[in-house]
Amino acid sequence: MHRIYNFISSMKTGLVLLLLIGLASAIGSSLLPSTFFQTPLFELLLLLLLVNMILCTINRIKRTSRVLISKPGSRVWLRQLGIISLHLGIVLILIGGLVYSTSGQNERIHLMSGDQVDMGQVLDIKHPFTIELDEFRIEFNEDGSPSQYISEVTVLEQGQAVEQVAISVNYPLNYRGVKAYQSSFGYLITTQYVAKNNTEKVEGFLEGQWLEPADTNRRIKIYKYIPNFNPEYGMASVSMRPDNPHIVFSVYEDNKLLGVGAAKINEPTQIDENVYITFSGVEPYTILDVKADPGLPLVMVGGIILMLGVCLALLAAPVRKKNSVQT
Repeated sequence: MHRIYNFISSMKTGLVLLLLIGLASAIGSSLLPSTFFQTPLFELLLLLLLVNMILCTINRIKRTSRVLISKPGSRVWLRQLGIISLHLGIVLILIGGLVYSTSGQNERIHLMSGDQVDMGQVLDIKHPFTIELDEFRIEFNEDGSPSQYISEVTVLEQGQAVEQVAISVNYPLNYRGVKAYQSSFGYLITTQYVAKNNTEKVEGFLEGQWLEPADTNRRIKIYKYIPNFNPEYGMASVSMRPDNPHIVFSVYEDNKLLGVGAAKINEPTQIDENVYITFSGVEPYTILDVKADPGLPLVMVGGIILMLGVCLALLAAPVRKKNSVQT
């Protein structure tokens, strides 16, 4: 038992576990980017490292008590306190990571302007609230490249607005333990056409969806919105700013590709004899990653204690005496 305890509590075992966690994270996050850190394998590695660090901390406290008895002094006290704080900080960070791995939540939501989502139906949280998207916009640099993606949202409780927040890259919403990050965006393409029941329709289609107009066996796949179209760039946009917006689409008949086209906004496009469609507008929508991390407070406290321990250990490090040279 003594040998087993020494093996589990050794620094070498801790370093091996850290190496395994690093390798597993690098491989797992590329294969399962949204779920790997909540898999049993990752949870087991975290648990083993946590046990190792707890035992290392206990050993450190025992050694520290002996050092303080044999070598009294304020510098020694501070250094040992710093080392213990460093260990405790790592333990708290690992506990917080394990709490997130076992009970943390991460979901993705899509919102158009005016849409509302009840966070109590998305996440299992104690204090449900509602997020309403007021506006999603993209800000541009002078050269047309995007400078920021911003989702203006209102937080509501029981139908009453309690907070307005501009969510952007690196500036998430943080409300009642829930964070909402600006993750991505997409486009809803408004299309006018005559449907199979011979009624004129104006509908919104997402990129990749299919449209089936009347009076033809042909189907249209609304492939992609390109804000600044130039045939020389192919499917890539010259810039994200809508200087020359086009909709790229493909036409199929009996699952056979007939051709690919690019249509201007509000320009009727012929699909078949006497069959036309018109892409009349584009509205961007936002994609938010929403997370509930009950282990985050432990990680924050652990990080503060760890940094404090590092500072104390460095400030109270032994001072080397310079050897005096006699001439």
